[in-house]
Amino acid sequence: MNNIIITFEDGTKLEFRKGIKLSEVIKSIGTEKEIICGNFENIIIGYDDSINKSGKLILYDLNNSVGSRIYEKGLTFLFRVSALEILGKDTIIKIRNSIDRGVFFEIDKKVSDDDIVKIKKLMKEKVDKSLPFVKVETTMNEALTYFRSIKREDKIRTLFYDKNNYVTLYKFDGVYNYIIGNLPHDSSVLKYFDLTNLPGKGIILRYPSIYDNGKILKYKHHEQFFNSIDEYLEWAKILNISSIGELNDAIISSKRGELINLSESIQDYRLQQIAGMIKEKKDKIKIILLSGPSSSGKTTTARKLSMYLKTLGLNPVPISLDDYFLNRDETPLNENGKPDFESLRAIDVKLFNNQIGKLLKGTKVVAPTFDFVEGRKIYNKNLQMNENDILIVEGLHALSEELLKDIPKDKKFKIYISPLVYLNIDDDNRINLTDIRLLRRMVRDNRTRGYNSSHTLSTWSEVRDGEEKYVFGYQDKADIIFNTFLAYELAVLKVYAEPLLYQIKEDDPEYLTAVRLIKLLDLILPLPSEDVPSLSILREFIGTSYFEE
Repeated sequence: MNNIIITFEDGTKLEFRKGIKLSEVIKSIGTEKEIICGNFENIIIGYDDSINKSGKLILYDLNNSVGSRIYEKGLTFLFRVSALEILGKDTIIKIRNSIDRGVFFEIDKKVSDDDIVKIKKLMKEKVDKSLPFVKVETTMNEALTYFRSIKREDKIRTLFYDKNNYVTLYKFDGVYNYIIGNLPHDSSVLKYFDLTNLPGKGIILRYPSIYDNGKILKYKHHEQFFNSIDEYLEWAKILNISSIGELNDAIISSKRGELINLSESIQDYRLQQIAGMIKEKKDKIKIILLSGPSSSGKTTTARKLSMYLKTLGLNPVPISLDDYFLNRDETPLNENGKPDFESLRAIDVKLFNNQIGKLLKGTKVVAPTFDFVEGRKIYNKNLQMNENDILIVEGLHALSEELLKDIPKDKKFKIYISPLVYLNIDDDNRINLTDIRLLRRMVRDNRTRGYNSSHTLSTWSEVRDGEEKYVFGYQDKADIIFNTFLAYELAVLKVYAEPLLYQIKEDDPEYLTAVRLIKLLDLILPLPSEDVPSLSILREFIGTSYFEE
């Protein structure tokens, strides 16, 4: 049979000749979208890949999370090549964190606004030339020899722990690079980007977000968040770990225990400092509000902070916003008709504000505990504040301006927490902040709720949508940002997460995400959890936490 049937995402079926290339399919259907790649039967395919059998084809553009990741990888490669041409081949460029719908690159020399104009101009010229990203299969020895010749120690260190005989590199405009994941067919799709200069620090490369309808929004500098990243990069220097290769070096050494203990000690010391800041203002501060995105470690952070405050003579009264959920039959629905648990509308705001207001006046209240099995509040906690008492409220919406409007700002201390990753795979390949939280959540969901990994992955987009709407916008309102990432945690999570990810089969809609996460974990050596302290934030996810009831 010389013809095949391709089924598209909307259910449309079209007949094509066997062996047709993806580029020909795209041209044939005449889509107005700028397609970056395709997903044929759960395998990512590029423009030049042939389709030789009937099956389902999904086309990805910039407004899809898969397409967006591939776009970012191609754009960062384009940026590196262009920046080195303008700033000089001796320039050290290190990819760091995602920030304000973009990616921050640390540059080791002064960058002027004129340099930014020149880099942007050169990038656009390379986009107009439709330069290809060419896959090159080579031996590991040849790759290592090449990276030694250009003095890329970061690549050598990462590849050292890859024991395959062969490795895939990408060639773009005469430059070879080791990029993890797929790249676009050529530079022509990389039309949309902007550069922002941060004098003395580096450059932020921005591109359209899937949350902004394909638009590049005006850059907004998050000073406190950015300063926090700077602070936590100092943690990496103390630990001497800023890449996966250096993490693996520490794991194979005789200092694994030191790695764990030092990571924990640095984090604990920072939390003790925060407790000290609150103690200094104890005559004013009456309520601590602690929030962050899903799987940031809010529960453990709140309880450890409570412990440290007790050592300073304060008496913390913990309250979870989750206990103020509306009864399940009252939960609002989202646009898909499903219960919207991520929305502030799912919280009984009126009851919460009323009870907190009474507590701060010294009035006794009967507070609820939410029964997640029954889906309703049970009023079973008698609370009243005494001298030296201080409320600690933790929850997804704790920093929302809709809560506690009538309480003066100087009586509130706001803490935003998140795992801010201060190590990357190498200078070109970053570790996504959301992937850390996703791995944490997957391990915890399986352990505490019996959810398989496919369930957690399938609901993650809804969780992320909720965070974009209700959480990230409040980080600038926080008095302090606390990092819950631990340098060694991916090595421990690997032990728990890998078996769960391998359970996802090829016909599962979450298969591509599972493969991507497996490839990340493949780069990291495993680390047994026996030495992880019971007070560690990581225990909230892997189990046997001191704070578990």
